[in-house]
Formats: sequence, structure tokens, C-alpha cells
Amino acid sequence: MYIRPAESIVGDPQQGKQASGKNRWRVMLQAADIGLENSRKSRVASAIIELLYFYKTGEGRPQEIVTKMRFVVETYCTYTYPSFFDSDDSLASIIEKIRTAGEQHPACELLDELDAIHAFSRGHYRGPYIDCTASVPLDLDELTDFVRRTLRIVGAIPSLS
Repeated sequence: MYIRPAESIVGDPQQGKQASGKNRWRVMLQAADIGLENSRKSRVASAIIELLYFYKTGEGRPQEIVTKMRFVVETYCTYTYPSFFDSDDSLASIIEKIRTAGEQHPACELLDELDAIHAFSRGHYRGPYIDCTASVPLDLDELTDFVRRTLRIVGAIPSLS
């Protein structure tokens, strides 16, 4: 992999000019986007591996598994249907957008599964405003089934329909 020196990224070396003002910031923001996207892809890959490991072995902290499950399915929806969802949409807002658009939404076939995952995980995930100490204990068999459903949605395991 070849990485260009910083001056060739922010300037035009053939014309001997440095990018300035608005153009310099645009280039820097584009570089930051690439870093953030790669970081997010790594987090998603790591979360999928942890979900697969839990699915196969049953090992893992249930509340963390629920959080990873939601993160993976939210990210899958926002990356698969970028013109329909914002990158920071929650599972609830994704479901609402699909429900509002109805059958015309390309993710309409996922609505029942997403709704079920949301209903199951709503009280158990470690969201930014959730107090996990107050949550009800999770049924591990039910959690394993929802992990399987999540992994099928994102294509990490085959669907044997």
C-alpha cells in the first residue's frame, strides 16, 4: 500500500501550490472520513466475530452481546441503505422509517425481524441513556436465537429457509 506524503494530499505538487482555506479543510475532512469509516468497519467486524463466538459457544456477557447485536444490525441497515438512513440512526428510528415508507422501502422485508430484535433488546442494551443495573436477566436461549437472527440479517451465517 502506498501512502502519499502529507504535502501531496493537501496541495497540488505539480502546480507547486498548497491547498488553502476551504479546500484544505475539505481534504482533511475527507481523510478523517476514511479513517472513521475504516474504524467503524473494524468495530463491526469485531462485533460480528464476538456474536459468532457467542452463538457457537454461549460465552460472553449477555448485555454486551445485546449491545453488539443492535450495533451490528443498525450499521448494516445504514450501510446497506445509505440513502434511506442516516449513519447515526438508532434501531428504533430505522424501524420507524421503514414503517413510514411501507412496502416501497427496500428494507421492508426486514421490518418484522428488526421489530422483534428491537422489542427483545430494548431493555437490555448498553445505550447512552440506559441504566443496565435495572434490567431484567436475559434468557440465554432466547438471546442465542436473537443473535442467530441478527447474524442472518447481516449475512454472517446462511439462511436455511
